[in-house]
Amino acid sequence: MKSGASTVKVWSFQAEAQLHALLRDSLLTGHWTHVSPDETAAYRFMCLAMAERGLSCGVHPPVWGWHSCGAHQRPPGAEVARMLLSDDQLEDGRMVLLELDCPADQVLLSDYGAWCDSVYFAEAAARWSDTPQKARRLFETDSAALTPDALIQATLPCIRRDWLVQARQLALDAQGGVRILDAPCPPQGF
Repeated sequence: MKSGASTVKVWSFQAEAQLHALLRDSLLTGHWTHVSPDETAAYRFMCLAMAERGLSCGVHPPVWGWHSCGAHQRPPGAEVARMLLSDDQLEDGRMVLLELDCPADQVLLSDYGAWCDSVYFAEAAARWSDTPQKARRLFETDSAALTPDALIQATLPCIRRDWLVQARQLALDAQGGVRILDAPCPPQGF
């Protein structure tokens, strides 16, 4: 990263195996094998939107993260994790929350609610080109004016090891809720 380059805080839920791959390879990209066929059109839409803004994912889907959850630069909490992750993903502490300091020019922000309403579902993604005004709204984010339930997502072409600040383990509690553990993972550092 260039000296003086602006950075933005991003948080990303990842499988613990992905954290180990990032630490080993110094780079983490998305993989189409982790994208459901029903979601492919929406992910390809985001690849195109990123490319239009100079962010190439190459042959990979974007890596998803969070910029602001309910307030400017507030990380995702247990409620967001529970909303997005399955019991299977959360069993045995196999998921982590990565905290990243990313170059601002490597991040595309968008409104998660607008994304879900207008793009994420395959039939909406197929109609997307007919609604350019919706496309503009999707990428018009104002994290300083968020409502408590609003989410601003961040998509990145990749995650680099030198962006990693910390990783925290996620755990499923006995009531089916999610806990984000205080101890960093791996505990000995990077």
